[in-house]
Amino acid sequence: MKIMFTKMHGNGNDFILIDEFKSVIIREEDKPKFVRAICNRNFGLGADGVLFVQRSEKAEAKFRYFNSDGSEAEMCGNGIRCFSRYLVEEGYTKSPLKVETLTGIIELEVFKDNEGWWVKVDMGVPKFDKKDIPAKEDVWGTKFEFNGRKFKVYAVNTGVPHAVIFVENLNFDIIDVARFIRYHKVFPKGTNVNFAKVEGNNRIMIRTYERGVEGETLSCGTGSVAVAAVAHKLGFVGNNVEIITKGGKLRIHLGERVFMTGQASRVADGFINSEELRYDIPQ
Repeated sequence: MKIMFTKMHGNGNDFILIDEFKSVIIREEDKPKFVRAICNRNFGLGADGVLFVQRSEKAEAKFRYFNSDGSEAEMCGNGIRCFSRYLVEEGYTKSPLKVETLTGIIELEVFKDNEGWWVKVDMGVPKFDKKDIPAKEDVWGTKFEFNGRKFKVYAVNTGVPHAVIFVENLNFDIIDVARFIRYHKVFPKGTNVNFAKVEGNNRIMIRTYERGVEGETLSCGTGSVAVAAVAHKLGFVGNNVEIITKGGKLRIHLGERVFMTGQASRVADGFINSEELRYDIPQ
């Protein structure tokens, strides 16, 4: 069986897109194992996750996102930009548009200039209450100690849970401490972990460890919004913030609602030979 796919990325955070708008391609019960197989960078196509385009009764389309480990996530900021560009480019809808996600209906604008395709996303209102993150206790400036070093952690939900840590230097191995915080008992559903360095002039550099990918990604949209929201709440930045990720920049506007603007790139279209996929990949 040949399965059509599109390969896209938002600032290097890369995705395989499967178009199920007209019919189901991957059975629901098979989606997790399909995602794990196709996201493998040695035996599959390689990606941080898979986007499924589906019909919606509430909006122009329904956004489904699975992390590379096969788990479904409520939202992905970079992913929904790629998803929305695809919808407009393929003629399923026009900009502005509304997309159904597990976190609710999200409004977006898609446009193109001489630098490429851009998408402006209404990211809603950041949630700081412990029940909304979720967290078993308030995590706001809470110190987590790991290997003799203390990290001051701030928690927020920007579609998915995020922990934000401000540091003076980003040049260190973030993986071990990020995993310690990601799996900490205070976060019953786990959390993404962001390390941020405020550069001044409303500019912040970040590195993100993503839950579900279980590693560092080149960019994270919801993580960028989380860092901007926490920094704004702490008085580090104003209402317009430039977030610099390893994969590129995102523009965040903080007002009554938060808006994220970033690029969406489409790098390949083709066919997957499903009978060649490996489902017994060693972990």
